[in-house]
This record gives sequence, structure tokens and C-alpha cells, in this order.
Amino acid sequence: MAEAPSPSDSWTSVGRTSNTQYHRAEPDVLIVLPDANLKDDGPSAMMNADFQLAFARAAGRPVAVVVQMTSLLSQDGAARRVYAERMEPKLFFAAALVATNPMSRAIASFFLGLTKPKIPTRVFDSFDAALAWVAEARPREGA
Repeated sequence: MAEAPSPSDSWTSVGRTSNTQYHRAEPDVLIVLPDANLKDDGPSAMMNADFQLAFARAAGRPVAVVVQMTSLLSQDGAARRVYAERMEPKLFFAAALVATNPMSRAIASFFLGLTKPKIPTRVFDSFDAALAWVAEARPREGA
């Protein structure tokens, strides 16, 4: 299984939970790097959703999350529901899921297929593609 990428030199560390590192790529873009071989369940998802919600509230405007799915070993239904239900459009404008191997693509596909995220959510095979889409999805000032 591929390891999560090292944080980019342009990203700023903004904290971590017991199983996930967080970095800011831009003032309104949160990079989510779960620890290797994470088995994401309801309590894990609640803890990480709380971190993401706090980041979004502190930003004072809607933010995007870019999630490295490659390091996940599994994600159960409770975890999928937490993320789908708690990502409020008033706080988040997009979620990009980076899946670079068959396992992570399957987990991302299950998330999209079995839940109905409240915000635009797409799967990408690279951080570059995910960040480009987030830039396009960003709400325009005054719009």
C-alpha cells in the first residue's frame, strides 16, 4: 500500500488528531492526511469531522478539503455517514478525494455510491488534479 505523501513545502501544518495530520494549502483549502493503514470508523470520523468543522469555522468562509484516501485501509458505513452528513455547504464548498491505488479508489467509490454528500465531491488520482478542481470550484468573491 502506498504511503501518504510528505507534506508539500508550501503547506502549513495546522494540527492533527490521533490518526490524521492536517495542513493548509491555501487559507480555504485543508489537506487531510490520514495515518497509514487507518481503519476509519464512526468515532474516528466524528473526531476528524470535528477538526475539519473547527477549521472551517475559524476560516470565516467556506473551505474545501482534499483528502488523501490512499492511506486508508477501510472506512465503515458509520464513518461515511458522519462525513456526508456533517459537511455543511455553508462551511464547505468542495471535497476532493485523492485515490491512487485500487483499494483507495474502492473506498472512495463506496463513499460516493453509498452516501449522498451535501457538497460537491469528486475522486482524483493526484493532488495536483484535486487542487486544480478545488480552485475551479471555489466560490467567486461577491458571487
